[in-house]
Amino acid sequence: WSWISNSLYHGAMGAMQGMNATQIYDRIASVLWDTQVAQWAFWIPVQLLNFQFVPVRHQLNVVLLTSVAWTALLSAWYPPEEEKAEEEGKNTVDK
Repeated sequence: WSWISNSLYHGAMGAMQGMNATQIYDRIASVLWDTQVAQWAFWIPVQLLNFQFVPVRHQLNVVLLTSVAWTALLSAWYPPEEEKAEEEGKNTVDK
C-alpha cells in the first residue's frame, strides 16, 4: 500500500508544482525507493513503540500526530524544484 500512497504523494506534489506528466513520472522514479526506505526507518520503530507502550485507546492519536511529523519531513526532504535551485545557488555563492 505504501508504494501507492508514496507515488500518489510525489505525483500530487509534482502536479501542484506545475510539472508535466513526464516530469512527475521522473520525480516518482527518482525518489520512490528513498522515500520507501525512509518510511520503513521512520514508521517501524514508531509502531513498535506505539503497540508496546501506548494503551490501545490512544494508539490512533499517536499515529495521527506522528503522521503530521512524517508529512512535514517529506515536505522538507522534497522541496519544490525552485527552492532546490535557490538553495544550490546560495551554496555556490557562500563557498
